[in-house]
Amino acid sequence: MKGLTKWYSGLNIYYKLAPFLLLYLTICIVFSKNALVGDEERYIWFANNLLNGFYSPPYPDINLWNGPGYPALLAPFIFFKFPLIALRLLNGFLLYFSLIISYKTISIYSSKKSSLLFTILLGLYFPMFQMLPFILTESLTWFLISLVCFLFIKNYKQKTISWKLITFTAFSIAFLVMTKIIFGYVILIMLFVSIFMFILPGFHSSAKKSTLIFLMSFIFCLPWLLYTYSLTNKLLYWTNSGSMSLYTMSTPYANELGDFSDIGELQLNSNHAIFIDSISKLKPLEIDEAYKTAAIKNIKNHPKKYFFNWVANVGRLLFSYPFSNAGQTIKSFFTIIPNMFVIVLIILILPVSIVHYKKFPEGLILLFLFVLIYLLGSSLVSAYRRIFYITMPFWFFFISYVFNNIISIKIKQN
Repeated sequence: MKGLTKWYSGLNIYYKLAPFLLLYLTICIVFSKNALVGDEERYIWFANNLLNGFYSPPYPDINLWNGPGYPALLAPFIFFKFPLIALRLLNGFLLYFSLIISYKTISIYSSKKSSLLFTILLGLYFPMFQMLPFILTESLTWFLISLVCFLFIKNYKQKTISWKLITFTAFSIAFLVMTKIIFGYVILIMLFVSIFMFILPGFHSSAKKSTLIFLMSFIFCLPWLLYTYSLTNKLLYWTNSGSMSLYTMSTPYANELGDFSDIGELQLNSNHAIFIDSISKLKPLEIDEAYKTAAIKNIKNHPKKYFFNWVANVGRLLFSYPFSNAGQTIKSFFTIIPNMFVIVLIILILPVSIVHYKKFPEGLILLFLFVLIYLLGSSLVSAYRRIFYITMPFWFFFISYVFNNIISIKIKQN
């Protein structure tokens, strides 16, 4: 047994984590479908659009439901006519390489043994397994958040400014924005935070790096914003999907908790049928504006109900509970159990982290703000659990840092 342990400890990290690649690819193969399911069709459609030299149909029939990050990744596979299973297997490789990156990030401030332990725990976060067989953005987002954490920390480990590192970090953040558009709003807020840091004593160097990173990431996003402006004539127009989510979140009706409903469900709902029918013949930009107007009106007229919906939304974000008119099943524990451990750990270590914030590297503090702003922003519109669990690479890094550098747990012996 000792010989086997010694042999394993001597392996390269790529080989140590290889069983996860085998596990992920097996899940992809065993549970994959032969046909497109749900949102998969939309991502394939956008990828084909890119191959044909455009992204959205022309005005007024625009479609900017999601950014071009994931479709751009799929486009080469579609161009060379890879089968659907290849696109699904790509998720397994993305998750495997995210573990490699997460290990390298954690090991910056932790021992190899501890880094491996936390990386294995991250790899066993099984709610993510559900997304592996599907052509959806979650695996790519998980990978990009792992990469952003690694590059961000590397920037702050260096005393001098490395333009190469800053450029790679900014590009990774921009790619994350193009994959999950909500991060576009996050980088704008982080840019203001970075500029504000210049007035704080002792933060000038950190502020300079952070400002450069988020300013450059915004610059990398400009082609998308210029493209959306050409279609909509609106500045900083990231997407037209958020307004519908805000509308469903703002529902004032007692029997609804603010969870997302698609257009078909809203048409069949007596609370929304009249409104949906009134906007059904409008063009996409007009529909987007109508949703926003109705949502703001609901929030102004029913602020307590919106707050109640927000509380329920946080529950859905963290534990996939509660949903309107939906009975919970034993499957709910699939998310509740692992997230219970993660959330409890975060709640327990946050007070200690706040008291000892000076012991945290500045890069980790900024990453914490980056993820926190994303989660708070996501909680304002109808949210799903996957919005939270794609941030797990950061939270495992955060928890590992606290347990390796701030909190020490020892067993007293008689």
